[in-house]
Amino acid sequence: MWLTVMGPVRAWQDDSELELGPAKRQALLALLLVRSGQPTSLSTIIDVLWGQTPPSSAANVVYRHAAAVRRLLETPSGADAGEDDTPATRLVRVSGGYRLDASPSTLDLLRFRQLRGAAEDMGGTGALRDSIRLLTRALRLSRGPTASGILPHIAQHPYFMAVDREYLTAVKEAAVIATAVGEPGSVLDILQPAAAQHPLDEILQAQLVRTLAATGRQAEALQAYHAVRTRLDEQLGIAPGPELRSVHQDIMRRDAHKAPRPSPAFPAEPARARPQEPRRSLLRPSQLPPDVADFAGREAELARLDVLFPVDAPVPDDAGYVRTEPRRTHDTGNEHTPSRPPVAIVGMPGAGKTALAVHWAHRIASRFPDGQLYVDLRGIAPDGIRVTPGEAQRAFLVALGVPEREIPADRDARTDLYRSTVAGLRLLIVLDDVADSDQVRPLLPGTLGALVLVTSRDRLGGLVAREGARPLELADPSPAEAREALVRRLGGRRTEAGPDAGDAVDDIAAARARLPLASAVAGARDVQRPDGHLPCVASEFRARAVTLDEFTESGPHADIRSVFAWSYRQLAPDSARMFRLLALHPGFGIAATTAASLAGAPLELARELLAELARAHLLTEEAPDLYVLHDLLAAYARELLRGSDREDQRGLSIRRMLDHYVYTARAAATQLAPQRTEQWPLPRLQPRTTPEPLPDRERAADWLDRLLLPVLIPVAGEAAARGLHAHVCQLGLALEVHLDRRARWDKQLALQKICLLSAEAQGDLCAAAHAHRALGFAQGRLGRPVEARTHLFRALSLFTEADDPRGQGATHRALAFRANAAARHDRALDHYGQALALYRSAGDTLGEGSVLNGIGRTLVLKGDHHAALDHCARAVELSRAAGDLNGQAAAHDGLGHAHHHLGEYDRALSHYRRALGLYRELSDRCLEADVLVHVGQTQHAQGHDDLAAESWERALSVLDGLHHPEAGALRRRLAELRAGVPREASG
Repeated sequence: MWLTVMGPVRAWQDDSELELGPAKRQALLALLLVRSGQPTSLSTIIDVLWGQTPPSSAANVVYRHAAAVRRLLETPSGADAGEDDTPATRLVRVSGGYRLDASPSTLDLLRFRQLRGAAEDMGGTGALRDSIRLLTRALRLSRGPTASGILPHIAQHPYFMAVDREYLTAVKEAAVIATAVGEPGSVLDILQPAAAQHPLDEILQAQLVRTLAATGRQAEALQAYHAVRTRLDEQLGIAPGPELRSVHQDIMRRDAHKAPRPSPAFPAEPARARPQEPRRSLLRPSQLPPDVADFAGREAELARLDVLFPVDAPVPDDAGYVRTEPRRTHDTGNEHTPSRPPVAIVGMPGAGKTALAVHWAHRIASRFPDGQLYVDLRGIAPDGIRVTPGEAQRAFLVALGVPEREIPADRDARTDLYRSTVAGLRLLIVLDDVADSDQVRPLLPGTLGALVLVTSRDRLGGLVAREGARPLELADPSPAEAREALVRRLGGRRTEAGPDAGDAVDDIAAARARLPLASAVAGARDVQRPDGHLPCVASEFRARAVTLDEFTESGPHADIRSVFAWSYRQLAPDSARMFRLLALHPGFGIAATTAASLAGAPLELARELLAELARAHLLTEEAPDLYVLHDLLAAYARELLRGSDREDQRGLSIRRMLDHYVYTARAAATQLAPQRTEQWPLPRLQPRTTPEPLPDRERAADWLDRLLLPVLIPVAGEAAARGLHAHVCQLGLALEVHLDRRARWDKQLALQKICLLSAEAQGDLCAAAHAHRALGFAQGRLGRPVEARTHLFRALSLFTEADDPRGQGATHRALAFRANAAARHDRALDHYGQALALYRSAGDTLGEGSVLNGIGRTLVLKGDHHAALDHCARAVELSRAAGDLNGQAAAHDGLGHAHHHLGEYDRALSHYRRALGLYRELSDRCLEADVLVHVGQTQHAQGHDDLAAESWERALSVLDGLHHPEAGALRRRLAELRAGVPREASG
C-alpha cells in the first residue's frame, strides 16, 4: 500500500487507487497520516473536523469513519504485511483515541522525513553533494499543499500547516546547499512552485531570484524580483527586506562588471551608507561552567544529541568552509546567514537539564574554535528577576571583545551589532534556564557556524515551531543510571562493602525518586557521612513516605523545595490549585477526567490546566489525557495543599474522585459482563464529577486495566476510611469478574478483604456474603482449599440468613467447582443440584444455564459424555436466550470437552472455536488461554502435534502476559510435546 498526504490525500493498493469515501473520512485519514505514529485523541479529532461547534453525533461519526479507515488499511494480498501478518500500515485504538502506524515504505510524509534526515546526516559529514541529491529526492515527493483535497477550513488547521512549514524549510535548506555546491539548477524546479505557493515569503523569493541568476537567467531573476517587490508594496505596503535587496544589488553589480562571479552560498544584507570600519580584533571566550565531576548515565540522551549534532562532523563557517583555528578578526558589516536550528533540552525541575547541557557542551567544545558563550537567563528565578535578552547580548559582545562604549542602547541596533559580530564565527552558545521562546530569539545568531544550546522548564513550543528548534525532553533516569550516579558519588568502597550493599544502593536510588537534583543533594550528605552503613540508610528510606526534608540544603539551587517553588509561582491560580489537588490522587497515572473530578472543573478546562502544568514540566503527559506526577513533585504538592486548601474542600475533592472511579467502574463492568454485574443502587453522584466515557468494550477493559487497577486498593481503602460503604461495595461487585478473568487473584483478595471489613462495620449481611464468596473463589484459584471452603460456607450461611436464593445458588456453584477440583464429583453434582433448584425458584435462567453447563462438565469428568452433551446443549440454549455471551462460551467449551472424550475431534474443535471467539469478544484472556489449551489437547489427540504446539504457544503467551500460575505447567507440557514424550491425549 502507498498513501500520500503531501498533496492530495490518496491511497493505492498495488496498482489500483482506492476509493477514500466522503469528505469527513478523507479529512480523518489526512489527520491520522500527518500524525502517523502519534496518538490522536477523540477530542482532537472532533476539534479538527468540526471546530468549536461539533454536532452531538460527532463521536459516533468518528467511530464510523475510523472503522472504515481501518478496513481501508487492511491488506488483502498480504503484500505489505509483516511476518506476523500485521499490516505495515494500520489503525490502532489507543487510550482515548487512535494511532495510525505507517512506515517510509507506505507513507510519503515518512519517506520525506527519512530522506531529509539522511540528507542532514550527509551534510553533517561534509558530503554536501550527496546531501542535496537526497534532499531533492525528498522534496519531489510533494504534489502540492498538505492534504490539498480535503475541506479547505480543515486543511488550514495547524497540524496540516506544520507539514507545509516543514516542507518549506526543507526547500530553503536545499536552495542554500545547492548554491553552495555549485548546483543551483538542481533545485529550480522545486523552488519555482514553492515560491508560487508562498508569494510573500521574502527569503524563499530571494532564493528563487538568486538561483535564477546563478543559472544564467538574469532577466528572469530581475523579473521575479520586481514582481515580488510589487506584491509586497500592493498587498502589505512594505518595501523588500534585506535578503531581497541584497540579491538584487548582487545581480546589478554583476551586470555592471560584465563578469558574473559565483553567487555566495548565503545572502548578505545590503551595505550600509557609512564609512568602512576597521576590522576588529576578537577575543576567544571560554565561559562554560565546569563539567559535572561525577556525571553518570543519560547515554540515550547524549546519543540523541550526537545525532542532532554528530561529534565527529565538521562545522562549516558562513561561506561553507571548515576551519580548525579561531577567526582573529571580524568585519562588523551586517552579514546574515541561515542559522543552525537551536537544541532545546527541556524537562521538569531538578531533572538535570543544566548538567546534561554543560556535560555535552564540554564534549563538543573543541569543535568551536571561536569560543563558547554561556549565560544563566534566570528564567525561573526565586526573586523573579530575569536576565533580559539585551543584558545577555551586552555580556556576550563584551566577552567577544567589543568595547562597551560601542554597544548601542537601542534594542534593534544592539541586536544588529550582536548578529554582525557573531556572523562567521564558529561559536557554541549555551542559554541556561530560559523562561520562554521570546527570551531566546534575540540571542539566536543567524549564522551557520554557531550552535545554540538551550535549557528550560518550558516546552518552548514557539521556538520549535518558528525557529525549528530540536527538542530533547528529559524523563527520569533509568534505575541503572540512578544507581550509577549514586555509586559514583559514594565510591566503590562503600557500595561494594558486603553482600547487602548492592541492594541497598538500588533501594536508596529508588527512594530518591531517581530525580538527579534530589540524588545529588542527598548523595552529598551521604558522602559527608562516610561511616553510614548503606543497608541501614536504605532501611530508613523504606520505612517512611517520600518527603522533601531529605533533599533540603542551604542555597536555593540545592534546595529541592526552592527549585519546585520557582516553577509553581509562575502558575495561574487555577493551574496552581489543580497542581495541589493532584496530590490527593493515590496513584502514579491520572486521567484528565479524574483530574476534572478532583477539581470540580469541566473536562475541557481541566485539560487546559493540565496542559499548562505539562508545559511547565510540573506534570508529564504519558499519553493523550493521561498524566504522571513525579513522586517528589507530589510530595511538594501535598505540602502546599495542607497550607492552602481547607479540609472540607479537600474532602469534597476526594469524594468527587471516588464517585468518578465508582461510576466508571460500574459502567465498565456492565459493558464487559452485563449479565454478571450486580446492579446495586449507586451512591448519589456529587455535582461537577466527570465519569470516564466508555464507548465500547475495548475502551472499558483498557480503562479498568490501565487506570483503575493500579490504584484500586488505595481508592477502596480511602473510601472505607471515609465511611463510604456503598463506594466500597460497588468496587467489590464491579471488579470481581474482571479480576478473575485477568487472574489478578492477589488483588482480588486485597479488595474483597476491604469490602468485608466495610460490610461488617455497617452490619450489611448481603455485602459481607458477597465478599466471603469472592474471597473463597479467589483462595481456591490460588490453591488454598481450606481457606476457600471456609469463606464459601460462611457466604452460604449469610446468604441464607439474608434470604437471597441467587446468592446461595452462586455459592453452591463455587462449592461445586471446588469439589470437582478435589475430584469429588458426586459432591459437586449435589451442590449443582441445590444451585439449580435455587435459581429456578428465583426465576434466574442465567444462573440455571450456568449450572447446567457445570453439571455437563462434571458428567464429562465422571465419563458420562452423552449425558454431558444434553446438559451443555441445554445450557447453550438458555444462555443464548438470556443474551449471556459468557454462558454461551462456557457451554460451547463444555460441548467441546464432551465431543473430545467421545473421539469426535472435529466437532470438539468446532465448539472450542466458538468458545474462543466469544471469550475474545468478552476480553476474557484467562479463559481464552484455557480454551486454547483444550484446542491443543484435541489437536494432539488427532496426531497434529505441530498444530497442538502452536495452540499451546498462543495460550502460554496469554498466561505469561497475565503472570498466571498455570503458565509453568503448560510450559512443561509444551516442552514434552516438542521432545516427543508420550502423554495421555484426553487432557
